[in-house]
Amino acid sequence: MPELPEVEAARVRLERWAAGRRLDTVYLVDPSSVRTRLSSRPRDAVSDPGSAVGGWVGGVAASPLRHGKRLGWAFGASGLLAHFGMSGKWIARPPGAEVPKFARIGLAFDAGPVCWFVDARRFGCVTVVPAEGLWAALREGLGPDALTACPLGPDLSRRFAVKRPLKVALLEQDRLAGLGNIHVAEALWRAGIHPDRRCDALTAAEWSRLSAAITAQLEAAGADLAGDQELTYLSEGASPNPFSVYGQRERPCPRCGGAIAAAQRGGRVTWWCPGCQPAKSSKHHALGDAG
Repeated sequence: MPELPEVEAARVRLERWAAGRRLDTVYLVDPSSVRTRLSSRPRDAVSDPGSAVGGWVGGVAASPLRHGKRLGWAFGASGLLAHFGMSGKWIARPPGAEVPKFARIGLAFDAGPVCWFVDARRFGCVTVVPAEGLWAALREGLGPDALTACPLGPDLSRRFAVKRPLKVALLEQDRLAGLGNIHVAEALWRAGIHPDRRCDALTAAEWSRLSAAITAQLEAAGADLAGDQELTYLSEGASPNPFSVYGQRERPCPRCGGAIAAAQRGGRVTWWCPGCQPAKSSKHHALGDAG
């Protein structure tokens, strides 16, 4: 499932593939992927997607932008916001190559590749945004970026001054943008903090550990995605699970060897190590190796 590291990897690749090139053609394989707002529902498609994206054609691709799990990309005076949903990704193919499976939108660039947005589950989408308003639209309704601007301990504590389980609150994008189910679980494991701990019960030291753990987790995940290899998600069954606790129920914790636990929390499954992440505050747990 795409989270901040996958969107950042896409941003880097799109810049390498197409920044500075003229956009010649837009292929609307699935016109319902062009929506009136960032929505997971195809019924929110614009009424005339061809006209909506027509302003992109002939524009020169700028360097893509990212905030949280959103991607922004301008082509001259017009641009797009992209949300990857649960299975979206951007891939490149040579001109004339077969349209990829699950392709929704293709962008063909002068003397360059065709950049395809592919999305098996169709929860992802793009919206059309004027280039001059792209940065504001990219950040609208979101908190600071979890990779580039994660608040330090005291500020993180103030941002999460609520009486809710930490795992649930960390998924709220208006507080901190970019974390999803995977990297919340991994960051909490790194910090040695149980996902059920209430935000208002954490100590100052725990908030500082968590801030450092979020940064370390996202940086490590980003390093693993560096390069030009095509992104694959665990749900596709094409790659082994690289995570320490996510999806590792009953397998040994890479830090203490205890069995990883899993349970439903806030409508989603979460994972933790009962040995490394005690249910109550503990002073001796420090950042762990994520491998």
